[in-house]
Amino acid sequence: MMKNNALVVMILPLLLYASSCSNKSYIEYRGELTIIHLKGSPFERGVAYGDLLHKEIHETISNWEGEIEDVFQTDLQTTIGDFFNRTTYNKDLRRLHSDLIEEVYGMSESTGIDFSTLLAFQLSEELSTVMEDDGGSNCTTIGIAGNDTLPTILAQNMDPPFFLHGHPLVLHIIPEKNKPESYVFSVPGLLGMAGLNEKGVAVTCNGISMLNHASHGMPVVSIVRRILSQQDLEHAVDFLKGTSFAIPQCYTVGGVNGVRCFECSANQIAEFYPFEESNIALHTNFPIRNRDFTQKYVELLQAYGKTVNDPYYCPRYFLAYDKIKEYHRKLNINSIQSILRLAEPDMEPILNRYTLGTLVMELDSSPSLLLALGQKEGAKFHRLEF
Repeated sequence: MMKNNALVVMILPLLLYASSCSNKSYIEYRGELTIIHLKGSPFERGVAYGDLLHKEIHETISNWEGEIEDVFQTDLQTTIGDFFNRTTYNKDLRRLHSDLIEEVYGMSESTGIDFSTLLAFQLSEELSTVMEDDGGSNCTTIGIAGNDTLPTILAQNMDPPFFLHGHPLVLHIIPEKNKPESYVFSVPGLLGMAGLNEKGVAVTCNGISMLNHASHGMPVVSIVRRILSQQDLEHAVDFLKGTSFAIPQCYTVGGVNGVRCFECSANQIAEFYPFEESNIALHTNFPIRNRDFTQKYVELLQAYGKTVNDPYYCPRYFLAYDKIKEYHRKLNINSIQSILRLAEPDMEPILNRYTLGTLVMELDSSPSLLLALGQKEGAKFHRLEF
């Protein structure tokens, strides 16, 4: 009898917790896709995130720690300390994006991982840039403005480094104070890489490491989340133009009224479109209009007899560009999916070994996210709607 009573005592808190989560934040599985529905204040969402994905967050942080120790040949805490000593990102976030800081505090509370480690993990791309480790990037973005018959579409292959692979997921963020809900593609412990909100505002990011970074300014994760808090494309673009950037990045922003593509660095913002008309956006990981090159890259160009005025593109850009021309620049959901899931040629395909997921976002009065996970051709696209 004592054993049965003990069992009831153990199960009851779990049932109460499950009931509580069902009314607040909770986890959902759709086949291989994991969706974390996060409700409440920023701190409450962070606590729930850490509770619901406790094991996976610890695993991802452990993978990142191994990567840091291998690359920099020192322990994680030493690298983090050096990184924060070189930058003011921590102070800038506290001043300009306190909600994100609160989310990290909440996650730290529920996971038991110290705050500085989790904050540095949010800034892992900034850390690599500042500490002068260029791991390269392989993402591809395509967008097209809507017309009378088709919605605006913004799409991306998200191709992060391998330490972030293993548990791709979507954060469904349901904030307080009438801010828009959003779907954000991510990995355990990270607060977002790309996504869209219920107002039809979306953003993708492509690293462009040849450009200058700054020791101050807003990190990528913060810019993504701030764009997804905007009510329309115009406000999103205004926010982007008024932002100082910690590291170089190409932000493509979509809305019901179109797509805008900006190559952003410490000293310059340059808008770019592949064709004379500005209704199509295409970008990979080479800056095309922005010429705020690092001195290191300028010296590399000089070694090959090149200048900063020469054009620079990567093979994936030309692959996508040629495919868009084959479609006579008339893109839709199916054609964009086929381009981003192109696994040929073997040398440098658009769908490559780094591809964690393909996001195709329809931006109209009822926005939706189509998401395929991994690198397998023919992978199922899951549809998420608000």
